Amino acid sequence: MNRTLELDAATLLSRVAERVPPTLRANVVVIGSIATAWAFRDVSGTHSVATKDIDLLLRPAIDAVATAETLGQELLDDGWQPRFPNGIERGAADTPDDRLPALRLSPPGDGDDWFVELLAESSGDQATRKHWRRVETGIGLFGLPSFRYMRVAVHGAEETEFGLRVARPARMALAHLLEHADPDTTPISNLPGTPPRFTKDVGRAISLWWLAREQSPLAGKHWLAEWRETLASLYPDSATGMKAAARNGLDSVANYLREAHAIALNGVLAPHGTTLDAYRRAHASLFELIDFLGE
Repeated sequence: MNRTLELDAATLLSRVAERVPPTLRANVVVIGSIATAWAFRDVSGTHSVATKDIDLLLRPAIDAVATAETLGQELLDDGWQPRFPNGIERGAADTPDDRLPALRLSPPGDGDDWFVELLAESSGDQATRKHWRRVETGIGLFGLPSFRYMRVAVHGAEETEFGLRVARPARMALAHLLEHADPDTTPISNLPGTPPRFTKDVGRAISLWWLAREQSPLAGKHWLAEWRETLASLYPDSATGMKAAARNGLDSVANYLREAHAIALNGVLAPHGTTLDAYRRAHASLFELIDFLGE
């Protein structure tokens, strides 16, 4: 099992920011576990995170490849080292897009403790679940993936004192729900029992909602406001369809709550010991929140 490094979210954001050139910071949004730890840093036990990978989403979509090539090459020139999981090597001219390795880079001086992975914001017309674009570097070709609802996750990202923006939990949760209206059943090979992808992702949405209610009794009001603003901005003609999609995404995990809960206890809910019953209640109340979305 890979060793993980537990770090305070603020410390880690600072360390990442100092390695991203100032001219590119406006194009970078931190998502995933670090964003979660930052958002819930005032909830007991959630200010730190055990992680190795830090997801950096590059936006806007139209400039994502250029940003990835500039940022990737600058980091490589500064001594960052590429990581090649599962035996995949750097690509060549004849490597298919979906066989290119993602651009994962470990910083010099920190050994194998952590690394960044570059992702792209999806374009408004992306219909496929995952789309790969080619990124050229001085050491070979890499792939830059975009997931179709990542633009939801990073909409209205929070400014931080470090010069990097951080995705907000309500919008990350909504992106997970929308993504799995048609559940992704791809097995996750590095988790026990190789659960399907939707179990982890939709389970993460439930976990974010559980944490939000721990943080504030007004969580429902705030989430609904963010969801409505996001959908009105990004999908102004599809409000009814988006509500149905979110509900379908949440429903996809209904028969997998035990598995989703187990994954969450090894992730963002690890410090809290959230019971399965409490997790089930969060799932049920998130359904109720979605039902208010169209009102």
